[in-house]
Amino acid sequence: MQVFYITSMYSELKSQYMEVFGMRLSFSTLPCEGWSVEQLIACCQTYGFTGIELKLDEQYAVSLATSAEDLRIIAKQFQSVGITITNLGTRVIFNGIREEESEVLQELKMCILMAEMLGAKGVRIFLGTYLRYKNAPEQPKDSNRIIHYLQDACDYAAAHQAEVWIETHNEFSTGQVLRELLDRINRPNCKVVYDIIHPYEFGESPQETIRMLGHACAHVHMKDGVPFEDPLIHEWKYTLTGDGQLPLEDIIAELKKNDYEGYYSLEWEPKWRPELRELSVGMDTVFAEYIQLMERINKTIMR
Repeated sequence: MQVFYITSMYSELKSQYMEVFGMRLSFSTLPCEGWSVEQLIACCQTYGFTGIELKLDEQYAVSLATSAEDLRIIAKQFQSVGITITNLGTRVIFNGIREEESEVLQELKMCILMAEMLGAKGVRIFLGTYLRYKNAPEQPKDSNRIIHYLQDACDYAAAHQAEVWIETHNEFSTGQVLRELLDRINRPNCKVVYDIIHPYEFGESPQETIRMLGHACAHVHMKDGVPFEDPLIHEWKYTLTGDGQLPLEDIIAELKKNDYEGYYSLEWEPKWRPELRELSVGMDTVFAEYIQLMERINKTIMR
């Protein structure tokens, strides 16, 4: 018990130091199926995370079935130890052509209410259609309907102290595409989760992505990877953060230069990525190496 207390205290001091110098660290609970709220809090305290983004699904600590009373209890559990719930990771996706998207909009509004009860600022969503191969035909979408849905959702979110966060994903990965979309949506609480690998997969430089997003960049998903050997595969092969070819230090330096003050959130995806499962790396190693990497980058940038 004493060893854990000392370790936890040291991690808390480190996290306070990182925040003072502009490096707020969080993680997505995507790889934490079956974890309790207590386990998530213990993880934050052990490694020094001051934020957490909660994946909404049945196998996780929070789901659409979680009662309002339980949501408020969970919010107090995190708040009592100084951990910020940065956002909720929803399964909501719009492409503007599916018949069920009016029901999806209602689900998004339910997630917004949950975010309010949890004290989370953002509700993360996706747009478009997954792309694996460069020569795949462009999938149909209705941008006008997407904009209508998002304007409706943002107006609803504004009444509940929340924001709608679009993740850089699918054909809506680049800053250039998202800047045009954000301008058309024209809602100040429509922001972006900058998943750093996806604009890069499309050939957009981090400098251009960050410039185009500007202050609409609300949150950053950190990860790493390398191109697949098959040149027709659009997406990259994921690696441990720091072991790939993404210019992580340059990305963070550019974000700081553009006055980004949000979280740098580890998104570890063995649930979706077989190459990460094949690494057979435990979450303790993943978390520890991420914290160490970000500390090294922060020290380098602060010199």
